[in-house]
Amino acid sequence: MTAIPRIKTSDVSRWTDATYFQRGQSYYSRGAIYEQRRQGMGIKSKCSGSQAPFYRQEVLFNSKGIESAECSCPVEGGGQCKHTVALLLTWIHHPESFQEVESLDASLDKRSKPELIALIKQMLEQEPDLETLLELPIVGAEGKPINIKAIHQQAQRAFQGIDFEWGYAEEIKRNLNPLLKLAAGYLSAGDVGNAALVYMTLIEAILDNADAALGDEEGSLLGVVYDCAEALGECLGKITQGNMRIDLLQSIFNAYIWDTLSAGGVGAADCVPGILTSKTIPGERAEIAKWTRAILPKGDSWSDNYHRQVLGNLLLALEADILDDEAYLKICRETGRLKDLIERLIKLNRIPEAADAARSAEDYALLLALDIFVRGNHAGLAEKLVSERIHTAPDNRLLQWLSTRLKERGDLAGSLKLEEGMFWKYPSLEGYETLAKLAIPLERWADLRKTIIADLQGKKQFDLLIRFYLSDNEVGNALEALTQWQPRWGGESLRIEVAEAAKKQYPYEAIRLFTQEAERNIDLRNRQSYSQAAAYLREVRDVQHELGEVHAWNDLIAELRARYKKLPALQDELNQLKL
Repeated sequence: MTAIPRIKTSDVSRWTDATYFQRGQSYYSRGAIYEQRRQGMGIKSKCSGSQAPFYRQEVLFNSKGIESAECSCPVEGGGQCKHTVALLLTWIHHPESFQEVESLDASLDKRSKPELIALIKQMLEQEPDLETLLELPIVGAEGKPINIKAIHQQAQRAFQGIDFEWGYAEEIKRNLNPLLKLAAGYLSAGDVGNAALVYMTLIEAILDNADAALGDEEGSLLGVVYDCAEALGECLGKITQGNMRIDLLQSIFNAYIWDTLSAGGVGAADCVPGILTSKTIPGERAEIAKWTRAILPKGDSWSDNYHRQVLGNLLLALEADILDDEAYLKICRETGRLKDLIERLIKLNRIPEAADAARSAEDYALLLALDIFVRGNHAGLAEKLVSERIHTAPDNRLLQWLSTRLKERGDLAGSLKLEEGMFWKYPSLEGYETLAKLAIPLERWADLRKTIIADLQGKKQFDLLIRFYLSDNEVGNALEALTQWQPRWGGESLRIEVAEAAKKQYPYEAIRLFTQEAERNIDLRNRQSYSQAAAYLREVRDVQHELGEVHAWNDLIAELRARYKKLPALQDELNQLKL
């Protein structure tokens, strides 16, 4: 028997994440692993579970270490769960406890037909759900036509009795696994027709039970849709029968439309457009284009517009070989493909039409199209299109784009005017600092800054005023503004920013602010707040030590410890920081 390579506990720790490793250690320590077996280059076991009587684990090794793992628990991630960790730790520390068993093929070869029948009956008595496997065909069984009705029933049965509790999607996926393996077996054996039938049935079953797939936060069922669509693309390359190809194309088209229109484009069928355009003949692409046109949304809602754009992209790809310029432009206009429309119009040197299309677009759509004008050597037109909207309260991102363009070509005054407009609409520290960078070279900053400070003082917007003073390193003014600031809620972070800035120039003010925040956190009475309070008190200690006032610090911390002596969690946090 080939030797399984030696592994260490550190190998297991690196193989999984810290949480699963720690929990797996706990499971190992309490002896949760049982019925452990070694079979060739693999080990198997059962592990006592929290949500089920037990879970099954299997780990396969190669010459370098762990190759793959599986567990029947709901956790995804290649079997890297606490149960598998417990199995691996058992193998590391007690390899002698594993019973060596021969391979399944070798064991079954020794049995006679009556023995095999008796064994199957015995298995079905213990696991009645396995009886459904008898309805499924065996890959490679000659003369046994596929029973597609049985495949359909098995697929639908996977969704029955599901309670939509955590892990339900992984349970459904486990129920579908026999069919996935059956389809993969057919495909591997070159029986692409039967493989395609099974894959199409699986997609149909998931789409029939869309609620389960849409509620699948982990993406297990969405992944099955993707895998089936990708496999059908492989089948398509090997199937020549026309009717079968159309059925197959309809199946993956349905998956794509469901993903696009119902599931919100979550990626369950991202591979489909490539399959529909690269593995089809012209007549098939024409048929798919008809299907696409038939479902184009007619409304004006945001979702209708978005879905039209997505489907329009598919149409352009499907008909790329037959569309002349006018037909291409027509699809772009009908489906809202503004960027494609403008790009083609510029390529055709129909610049006024491109500009008119941009003028009719909403702000964000125009923003996305501006770089097309720039790349087409029409940057001036792009700037003009944005300038035309300045007085209609456009999206600030458009103004930001124009401001950047003006600044790049040296028009600081023009950029400053735009930035001022945006700043007064939405004052912010970032906007303030941008104004300074533009106004200083123009020798306009002193007057502009005076106007800003006066405006904020008049409006009592002391939070912004404090941040602006800190940005300009005017800590004294920040401290003065802080005394006038009355936050409606919170505000601790800004006070701490001022305290940090004041440590060098105004150390006693920093001590006062840090101490106030420490006591405020202590009054919240929870461990996290005690930890934060201790961190602030450490700042107080460091400042007072810098001042040479060690005795003042000792008196302060002694008084605080005495006052809060009945808060052991706080005392522990202070001890951890050696305060």
